[in-house]
Amino acid sequence: MSVYIAYRDLVNYNFQMTLCGGPPTNPDFRLATVQSGVYLLTCGGKDYAVTKERGEQFKDEVLSKTTGSHAGHFPMMVPEHNGKTTAAVIEITEDSNTTWYDFDDELMLKMLTDLKDELGEPLDKRGLINHCYPNPELPDDFELQTIYHQIYCAPEYTPQAVVRTMFPDTETSRLWTFGDEHFVVIREGLNENKYKVPDSLIPDIKDKVRVLCKDPAEAYVEPGKWESYIQFGKTKERIFTDPGKTMELLNYIASNSEFISTSQIDTSKYYPYNSPPANAFGMMGFMNNMMAQQQAAANAYANAAAAQVTEKPAEKTDGWKCPMCGATNTGKFCTECGSVGPDYG
Repeated sequence: MSVYIAYRDLVNYNFQMTLCGGPPTNPDFRLATVQSGVYLLTCGGKDYAVTKERGEQFKDEVLSKTTGSHAGHFPMMVPEHNGKTTAAVIEITEDSNTTWYDFDDELMLKMLTDLKDELGEPLDKRGLINHCYPNPELPDDFELQTIYHQIYCAPEYTPQAVVRTMFPDTETSRLWTFGDEHFVVIREGLNENKYKVPDSLIPDIKDKVRVLCKDPAEAYVEPGKWESYIQFGKTKERIFTDPGKTMELLNYIASNSEFISTSQIDTSKYYPYNSPPANAFGMMGFMNNMMAQQQAAANAYANAAAAQVTEKPAEKTDGWKCPMCGATNTGKFCTECGSVGPDYG
């Protein structure tokens, strides 16, 4: 269920939503769900933790005082509503269906103010992240999806839910599931060593995951520090875990799995944490960088095509011996097995 209950200054809200040159801020005095069952009260740029029980109680109290409901949406981008520049906004979404409720705005302001007064001090950044992203309980019978160990590199303004970005090298080691098969990659320096996990090892891995999740880590991670988490179930719920113990588990899995290959990291794809390329300033720099890469690729393709035309060897007339079957040939392909001549490849 998604809940959004707010007192809105329509003039300020309209101004914020029409700002150019930066993301708008939501000035509503509001109680809202960050995710199912996680309630947060926000007022004046400060956030207050609301328990699930208190959030649902407040929602029921509000619904008991509504004056009507309707489908559609609350009027957007308007300086006034029903002849007033303030309004109460109530949106309840359940099973993908949203209902909007009518409510007295002055009563809404009082109810939200009373709720704020009972909550105490606002959350700091660490408390906010840990409140918004609590660790769920690991079911006794769970479906393992992934195990991650990596550097948390999202900038300060990036939501905690976004744990990976395009450019920084996160030095990630991981286990993941593809169909009915499991694989693990261990990062060592600039190498990634890939292994196939035997099916017989999965019950042992799940037992160790259960132990690991009995003492979970907090959701808050400072950028540049190690973080680890377990994902499970069809919806890939996430439990944050101790990074050191998680890496020990991944190494244990690799040591008992079948080695497949080693690949080297292409460092040209990355730049150091908080150190963007010189030309990556804003969207213009990003677009210029993309255009330069596309032009370079086009030039390389054109040069390769030209070289293929000008440097193609003439067909041999003095014969060559096929290294595959031993037959003697004068053309580009072996007449016996079809192999390409050594001077034509």
